[in-house]
Amino acid sequence: MNLKDNLKRLRKEHNLSQEDLAEKLGVSRQSVSKWESGQAYPEMDKVLQICQLFNLNIDELLNQNIKEVNNIKQSKINVNKYIDDFLDYVTKTIDMFTSMKFISKIKCIFEQFIIIGVLVLLFFIVGVLVGNIFNNMFSFIPWDYLSVIRNILESIYIIICTVIGVTLVLHIFKVRYLDYYIIVNKKEEIKEDKIEKINEEHKEENKIYLEKKKEKIIIRDPKHSEYKFIKGLLKSIIFFIKFIVVVCSSALFITLISFVILLVLSFLFIKTGLVFLGSLLILISSILINIILLIICYNFIISQRMKKKQLAISFLLSIILIGIGIGFVAIGITKFNIIETFNDSSYNTTTQEIEFQKDLIILDYYGLNYVESNNNNLKIEIKHSDIINPEILLNDNYLNINMYNDEIDLFKSFETIINDINSKKIINYSNYQITIYTTEKNINTLKNNLVKYYKQENNSRLEYYVNKTNDLQIEIQNKNDKIYSLENEINTLKQKINDLENELNNTFCE
Repeated sequence: MNLKDNLKRLRKEHNLSQEDLAEKLGVSRQSVSKWESGQAYPEMDKVLQICQLFNLNIDELLNQNIKEVNNIKQSKINVNKYIDDFLDYVTKTIDMFTSMKFISKIKCIFEQFIIIGVLVLLFFIVGVLVGNIFNNMFSFIPWDYLSVIRNILESIYIIICTVIGVTLVLHIFKVRYLDYYIIVNKKEEIKEDKIEKINEEHKEENKIYLEKKKEKIIIRDPKHSEYKFIKGLLKSIIFFIKFIVVVCSSALFITLISFVILLVLSFLFIKTGLVFLGSLLILISSILINIILLIICYNFIISQRMKKKQLAISFLLSIILIGIGIGFVAIGITKFNIIETFNDSSYNTTTQEIEFQKDLIILDYYGLNYVESNNNNLKIEIKHSDIINPEILLNDNYLNINMYNDEIDLFKSFETIINDINSKKIINYSNYQITIYTTEKNINTLKNNLVKYYKQENNSRLEYYVNKTNDLQIEIQNKNDKIYSLENEINTLKQKINDLENELNNTFCE
């Protein structure tokens, strides 16, 4: 006899505990436990009640495997039954919404939108990833064919996602709401109260009795009612979110280290007064905000409760300190001197004199000026900051001025910047000025040489593009010739085919 196994399977399939089943059958929980363990068997009236409860006959309950019976029943598709189930689903939904409180309706609708949004996001991410993998794997296929195949697969994927999404949303809605709402109805109590009042006050024939309205439904979602696949879906979503939070936490660790390094380096600018004080407040507040975000991420990853009040107060204080720090920096920066002229002592001067050549070419550098003098040679004067170390090179008839060579001392440059900031100076360290002193004749010669150089360059480029165009035209002509020869061969073959067909026809006619 399979009663004990069938009874346990039926109870679990209908999400009933032993107490729930015992209450429906009017027996104790211990009796149900003994039936499932095989220590005792129910009486015939209880067997009939079980069959009626689970829509079975006695033979299926006692002698057959319920799983096999269910599989046989499920294999018999009945269109009318599915239509009735769908209409029943719609009816229950309407009844439930009409009985719910307004706030409960809003919560229910909002929850469905959240579920739909999460599903759409997941399907979109999966679709993008799979699409990229598909394009990389089948990149050897011509684009015209690949686009057709991809459009077909995208349509199939959208249909599948729509079916899965609608099924999940409807099922979750059914599990969380339709299967677990209770309408508290007190009609029977009201009727009993009416009978008692009529017996006590039967003489008052004109007395009017008002029935109480039905109470609104109470939505409940017991832990035992959750399905495993829903738990798995939620765990997958939470795991994905936690993975993103872990990645963000790694970035927060890097920014925290950077802020700490900047905090230490800020003490090098202690002489700037309010600018230093403001920068110090901004960096300390930034470090505090960074730590708060790391604490939030850590508590979320390990699913630990957060002290929201303390974190919120700390965050607001940090924002206030950042505002104060920005104010101090703004006040202190007004006392800085902006160095705009090259005559200031903050700029250095590098001078070099070279012999003039008639075919010498000097390119049109940024900040290049010519000044007339009595010097037949070229006197080159470069004004620059301490960070720039210019180098003047003469290669054949080209004069090359290299403003940024590899011999720059980084530590010395950093020291220069610190000293200038502590001296409350703002300098454009990349700015420079080149001045060439020579005679007017030499200046005109240099300018004419530069014009000839640019013309020659333009002519070379034009010649290059003309040659390139000619090569392309020759290549196109060659391809056209090949096409023409192929067309002639095709025509010749067609003529041969026609001749053969004529010969065959003549042969059959003879």
